[in-house]
Amino acid sequence: MDTGTVTVSNDVIMGILSAMNIAIFGPVFLLVIWKLRKKCKLAPAFAGALTFINAALILESIPKYFLFSGTNPVSSFILNHAAAFTLTGALLAGVFEECGRYITFRYVLANHTAKETAVTFGIGHGGIECILITGISMIPNLAYAFLINEGSMATIMQELPAADAAALQMVVDSLTSADFMTFAWGIWERVFALILHISLSVLVFAAVKMKSRFHFLFPLAILLHTLADIPAGLYQTGILPLIPTEMIIATFSFGCAVSAYKLYISNTLS
Repeated sequence: MDTGTVTVSNDVIMGILSAMNIAIFGPVFLLVIWKLRKKCKLAPAFAGALTFINAALILESIPKYFLFSGTNPVSSFILNHAAAFTLTGALLAGVFEECGRYITFRYVLANHTAKETAVTFGIGHGGIECILITGISMIPNLAYAFLINEGSMATIMQELPAADAAALQMVVDSLTSADFMTFAWGIWERVFALILHISLSVLVFAAVKMKSRFHFLFPLAILLHTLADIPAGLYQTGILPLIPTEMIIATFSFGCAVSAYKLYISNTLS
């Protein structure tokens, strides 16, 4: 494709800007509103954010490196079988993130016994994921869009090695073929992911607080997280189209939220 003859539409640029702003400032706004309403401490939110970074971005990346590298028989099998790819990725996320939640609630936030702690933690956990995964990633997309529209991208690509130029060409192709809904669906997914993180935080908080029900509630949190990530894995492998994937994720997250809300308002967490 001649990058000098293609442009990124205004709708796409608006979609990038909308996704970036909502993903970055949305969780912050939600946390401020929650803080003002409940007069709660913000420490659990920061703990939630650090838990996501440590559990999902650092520790989880270690087994992922071996299981998805394609350099050994196990990883080759996983990469060549959609079911194995989907289940492995979903289970890793469920185990590492829910174990991270448990460790933080059990040890780091042991003195934060008010049930509002669970929601505050969930906002921090899901919020930082929203900011890092969607919000920050929009910044280079916006820069690339302006470079394409200025006609500068072709010059840049000519100065790059062939492999880097090919990778950049893929970015150009994706941006010039996208539309506003491409980024709107991304925000849709982040909203329901945040709802799910808050719901699972309530569940794990309850598991820590109600020791007699730990052996049921904690495995349930891992199972629900694993199930929630399966549609995204099926989409990545080309089995599920985008819209059904997002509808399933939204419905599942809403169901988890209803159950978590009932648990939250019950006397067991008071």
